[in-house]
Amino acid sequence: MALPRALAPGLPELLRSRCRSTAPVLWVAVVFGVLQPAVVPLWLPLGWDEAVYASQVSPRVPAAYFSAPRARGISWLAAPAVLLSGSTVVLRAWMLLAATAGLAAAYWPWRRLLGEARAALAAGLFAGLWIVGFYANEVMPNLYVAYGTTAAVGWFLVAAEGGGRGRALPALAVSVACTALFRPPDAVLLAGVLLVAAVLPALRRGVRPAAAVAAGLAVGLLPWLVEAYTEFGGPWARLRQGSAVQGGMVWTNAVGMHLKALNGPLLCRPCDIEWTHGPLALWWLATPVVTVAALVMARRGGVRTARTGRLGRPPSPSSPLSPRTVPMTAVALPAACAAVVAAQYLFLVGYAAPRFLLPAYALLALPAACFLAGLCTAASGRRRPVLAVLLAAGIAAHLLSQYLVLQRRTADQRELRAATGQAARWLHGVGLRPPCTLVGPEVVPLAFHAGCASEALSGNNASITEEALHRATRTRHVAAAGHSPHPPPYARSWAPRTVRTPDGTVWYVFVAPAPR
Repeated sequence: MALPRALAPGLPELLRSRCRSTAPVLWVAVVFGVLQPAVVPLWLPLGWDEAVYASQVSPRVPAAYFSAPRARGISWLAAPAVLLSGSTVVLRAWMLLAATAGLAAAYWPWRRLLGEARAALAAGLFAGLWIVGFYANEVMPNLYVAYGTTAAVGWFLVAAEGGGRGRALPALAVSVACTALFRPPDAVLLAGVLLVAAVLPALRRGVRPAAAVAAGLAVGLLPWLVEAYTEFGGPWARLRQGSAVQGGMVWTNAVGMHLKALNGPLLCRPCDIEWTHGPLALWWLATPVVTVAALVMARRGGVRTARTGRLGRPPSPSSPLSPRTVPMTAVALPAACAAVVAAQYLFLVGYAAPRFLLPAYALLALPAACFLAGLCTAASGRRRPVLAVLLAAGIAAHLLSQYLVLQRRTADQRELRAATGQAARWLHGVGLRPPCTLVGPEVVPLAFHAGCASEALSGNNASITEEALHRATRTRHVAAAGHSPHPPPYARSWAPRTVRTPDGTVWYVFVAPAPR
């Protein structure tokens, strides 16, 4: 016992030194991971898209129809939890762990480019958005596209500047590949911007980073291309089908739609709602202005760092000092990538969802952090602490508003998805048990929670013919479900049932005769 007593006085100092040596970005990620379940419960039932993605790897539920615009990356990420257990809590805990690690990984290379404080501030600004908090434990790809694009741009700059001690190129290739696994079109746009940047004079070593980008994109696109040939008739046919599912990728001005949908609903299609809660959208309107201001600030400050005077050798991430000035490319490149990735959703898709712009928000958090930090360092004397307090108060007010929006959206989804879970249990009560098939344009989450296959005879998710459906009634339990009291033509002779959930949702279910 003498040895522990001898070490005891030094233990607090050891812990303090460990905390001081831990990157602030890691602390931001840990705080985010700890606080998120307090608002978005881990037991929240899966939504529509989540049910589609999770069913692809579930041994308990038949795979739902996988339409052309989707990619397999998020299903593979969720696979360990889905294969291990049918518990929603286990799945959401796994996804939250992945989101927490992804947040740290996304902003890790920016520690070298911007310094510890700016990188941590950018991570905090992004993690504080209600959209990030809501989707952290969801089986949805958009957040991981945001992580992949942010990490890819950071490692590209580190590699182009000759830093990273050989780790930058593999990390860059992995980041681009992961982005392509989750959302191929976004990865192609990202790679295009990076390849153009590789030939710019400001980045003197762009050949090897460009090769890493190309290699990562090729590896990440391979599963999508294979599936395009085996399931959709080739890449161009898959792109055409994907465009049709999106309502046609044609020129449209959806900026107003995204502004109206900024604080919900989760999907605004058609987006004909009124714009409400204008003050809560001030940060969205101010983001382009702040980005331009950060570019001007970086331009006036030059591209030299305070300690080394070279673009390619910023201070070590372990140093408590951050660069007094930021390389121009470290502000301009994320802004350019954000603009290109967001453009498809702002000007080619005729509806809106807050999650669509997550990659742009993750990238634009970097110029925003540089601008806020630059304001503090530019102030002198007594004005600096006053300005720091004002900025901290503004950030706190912004985070509070995001928390209130997150709380409201989560409450809405709890009520909606609990009703779906109750309806699924009611289906079991009327004899619709696996193996079973549920047919209708809105049955995907209901079928998933009931353990049934989901099918549709029309619409974007059409997956079965009427003849095949009648054949299925000979071997399994089949029912048609929807919110209309009128049965579809093929189910006019089926037994009608009605279920009303506490939230007022009414499902009209028409049950086919039981198979012999």
